[in-house]
Amino acid sequence: MHPINRREFLKLTGVVGSGILGAGALRPLKAIAKEELGRGPYDNGKWIPSCCHMCGGTTGIMCQVVDGRLVRIKPNNHNPVGFTNISDDFFANADKEGAVMCPKGNAGIMALYDPDRVRQPLRRTNPQKGIGIDPQWKVISWEEAYSEIVSKLKNLRDAGEAHQLLWFSEDHCFTHIQDDFCKLFGTPNYNMHSNLCDVGRKASFKILMGDERPLIDAINSKYMLIFGWNPLSATKWSHLPRIITRGVERGAKLVVVDPHLSYTASKAHQWVPLRPGTDGALALAMAHVILRDNLQDQAFIDEWVTGFTEFREYVKDKTPQWAEGITTVPAKTIEQVAREFASTKPALVDVWSGTHHTNGVYAGWAIGSLAVITGNVEKPGTLVLPDKKGNKHIEVEADEAAKVTLKQPRFDGGKDKYPYFNKSGVYAEIINRLSKGGGPYQPKMGMIVFQNLLMAVVGTKNVETALRKFEFLVVVDTMLSETAEFADIVIPGTTYLERYDLNNHWVTWPILGLRQPVVKPLFGQPAEYEFVCELGRRLGLKEGNGGDFFWTGHMSHQRIEDKTKWYEELLSKELKEGEPKITLEELKALPGATWVSKNGTKYNKHTGAIAPEKVQDAFTEGALLFSKKKDGSKDKQIGMLKADGTAVRGFMTPSGKLELYAAKHTGKKDANGKELSPLPAYEPREWQPDDKYPLYLINWKEASQTHSRTQNNAFLAEIKSTDGLRMNKKTAQRLGISQHDEVWVESPYGKVKMKIELTEGIHPEVVGTQHGWGHWALGRIAKGRGAHTGILAPTKPCALSGQSLNKEICVNVTKA
Repeated sequence: MHPINRREFLKLTGVVGSGILGAGALRPLKAIAKEELGRGPYDNGKWIPSCCHMCGGTTGIMCQVVDGRLVRIKPNNHNPVGFTNISDDFFANADKEGAVMCPKGNAGIMALYDPDRVRQPLRRTNPQKGIGIDPQWKVISWEEAYSEIVSKLKNLRDAGEAHQLLWFSEDHCFTHIQDDFCKLFGTPNYNMHSNLCDVGRKASFKILMGDERPLIDAINSKYMLIFGWNPLSATKWSHLPRIITRGVERGAKLVVVDPHLSYTASKAHQWVPLRPGTDGALALAMAHVILRDNLQDQAFIDEWVTGFTEFREYVKDKTPQWAEGITTVPAKTIEQVAREFASTKPALVDVWSGTHHTNGVYAGWAIGSLAVITGNVEKPGTLVLPDKKGNKHIEVEADEAAKVTLKQPRFDGGKDKYPYFNKSGVYAEIINRLSKGGGPYQPKMGMIVFQNLLMAVVGTKNVETALRKFEFLVVVDTMLSETAEFADIVIPGTTYLERYDLNNHWVTWPILGLRQPVVKPLFGQPAEYEFVCELGRRLGLKEGNGGDFFWTGHMSHQRIEDKTKWYEELLSKELKEGEPKITLEELKALPGATWVSKNGTKYNKHTGAIAPEKVQDAFTEGALLFSKKKDGSKDKQIGMLKADGTAVRGFMTPSGKLELYAAKHTGKKDANGKELSPLPAYEPREWQPDDKYPLYLINWKEASQTHSRTQNNAFLAEIKSTDGLRMNKKTAQRLGISQHDEVWVESPYGKVKMKIELTEGIHPEVVGTQHGWGHWALGRIAKGRGAHTGILAPTKPCALSGQSLNKEICVNVTKA
C-alpha cells in the first residue's frame, strides 16, 4: 500500500506553489487524479461514498479502502454540496466539472489515524479539577465505564432529578438519538453547537423573513455584498468558493465589508473596512440612500412587505455622514455601494459572524432589510429560502416519570428568557449559572459529546469554574481535549469515518447524503449512537406507551440485540417517513449514496398557491393559515390569505409578509429586561474601546483549521501550525511595535502572549487572529501553539438570541 505523504497532500489541496489558499486551493481532485494519484496501489481497493465531518459543511466524499485501511479521500461528484446550491447548475455541470473539497476534508485521513486518539475508557483518579491539573487517568473496562455512568444516571432519575443532567453535543452528528435519550430520561437540557455558531443570524432572518437560514444564489447574481463573512476560505460549505467565483466570472461585482482583509476580501472588487459591531449603522445608511433616491422596488414592497412606512421614517436621519462617524466608512463610499447595490439586478446581501455582538441581531435584520427594499428575495441571484426536506425525526413520547422532570424549566431560561431562543440552548447562560450558583436548580451531572467547552465558550476561567461544579462529568471524544481533562470518565469516540449519519444538506432544494462507516472503529469502541443506546437499555428507559425504544427495531418491530442493526433500522424509519421514502440500504445503493430530489430549486415560493383542500382543512387565524394537530388546534403555519381571497404560501412571519417592522415585539423584553425594538434599530455594542483598552480584538475562521478541534491534525499542521496577532502597520508604528515582536494582549479578564504580524489589511483600530489556537491539551501537535483569546472575554450571551458572543472584546497591546 502506498500511503499519502505530506507533499502529495499539499499538492491535493493546491498549497504547493500557490500559497495557503492560492488559485488551486479548491481545485477538483478529478482534474489531477490521473496525474497525482492514479498509479500503482491506488488503483486497488474499494471506493465507499460518505460525507465529511471535518467541519459542519458535510461535503460528499469518496473513500478508498485497501485491506481495511483508508488510503485516500476525494470529493463525491454525486453530492451537490461539494459543487453548488442550485439544482440547474448541478444537473448541467457537475459531471463536467467535478465536485470539490477543502484542505480539511483532504486531511480527514489523519483525524482517523491520529496517534493521540483516546483508545479506551478512562477514569479520573485525581479528585482535584482545574486547568493544568493532571487527572491521573486510569484505564478501565467498558463494563466498568457503563456501570459507573448508568449508576449515576439512575440515581438522578430515581430521585426525581433527571432534569439535573445537562447534555451537550455537536449539531451535525446523531443528534436525534441524543435528543430522544434526553426526553426518555427526563431532562429538558439538551444543548447543541449551533448556539456557538449562527443563532444570532438565525434570529435576524427569522424576524425579517420567517426563515432562519436563507442561502445565497451567488452563481446567478450580478452584485454580491458580504458583511463579516469569509466564504472563500472559511468554506462553511465547500461549494461556496465555486459559486462565488463563477458568479464573478459571469460579471458579478463582489464587495466585502469586514474589519479584516480576509481571503474573500482580498479577492473582492472592493473591500470596505469598518469598526467591529457597526455593520447595522452602515446598512441603515445604505437604506437611507436607496429610499432617498427612490431606488427601492416599490411594487415588491407594496405586495410583500409590511412596516415599510415606519422603516422609511426611521432611516430618514440615518445619513451616510451619520454612519461615517460611527463606522469610519467614508460617506461617499456608502453612497456608491448603496446605489450600485440597488441599481444592479439581481443582487444579494448576506451576513454571518457580524452578528456576534450585543447589537448583532438588529444589525443582521438591518442588513437583510437591504434585500427586502430592493426586491432581492426569492429570485435567481438573490437570497433564497431553502426547501430543506430530508429524513424525519420520529418523535418519542416520554413515560410519566420523565414527563414530570421534563416540565422543569430549562437551566438556561430557554424561550421564557430569550425572545429568539434557539433549541440549541444558551451556552453562556449555562456557564454563568453553573459558575455562580444561579438558575432554577443546580445540575449535578454533565454529558459532553464531541464538544470542547473550554476552547469554544469565551470566558475561559469562568468555564473552568463551571465545569468543576458538576458532581459527575462524562466526556465522549476522540481526543483528550481541555474539557476532557475535567471529566470523571472519558469515553473514546469515533470519527466520521467510523459511523453513520444522515445529512440534510444546506442547498436550495431537497437532498440527503449518507455518512457511513468506511472502516470499523479502530479500537473496537462503539459508535456514539451505540453508546447512547446502551445507556438507554441499561436504564430500562421506556416510551409513554410502554415500548422499549432502545430495543425494538423501528422497521421490523422485533427485539434487536445488535445495536448497529437497531440504529440502521432507526435510520431506515426516518428515511421512509421523510421525503426520500427509501430505506437505508436503498440509499446506500444510490450513486454516491446521495438522494437528490428531481424537484429542483424553486424561486418565488411565497407566491405558490395552496391547494383548496388544504385551505379547507386549515386552522385560520386572521389572514394566516395553519395546519391542524390531531385535537384540531393550530400547528404549523402553512400560508396566508391575500386581500383578494387567494391562498398562497407567503412568508412564515406573523403577517405572512417580509417584516421591516415587527409588531410582535410590542411589550416584549429581552433577557436583560430591555424592551424589544419593532425596527432594526442601531445602538452601539455594549463593550467599546477606552483609554485603557483602546483596540478592538476580533477573530475569524480559515480553511486551514476547524474551530478549535483540528489543531492536532498532522497534515493541517503542515499548512499552518499557529497564528499571530495581525495589526495595522500604522497602529504598530504609533505603538513602537515591529514585525514579529512578541506582545502582551490584555483585557480586564486576562492576558496572553502573541507574535505580531504587521499588515495593511486590517482596520487601524482593530487587531485580530484566527480562532482556535492556544491549546494546552488535545494532543502533541496542538499543545502550546498560539494563544487562546477566549480568556480575554466575559462569558456573555446575546440578550435576544442567546448567541455566545465571542467577538466583542477590547484589548491593550504592549511589547512583551
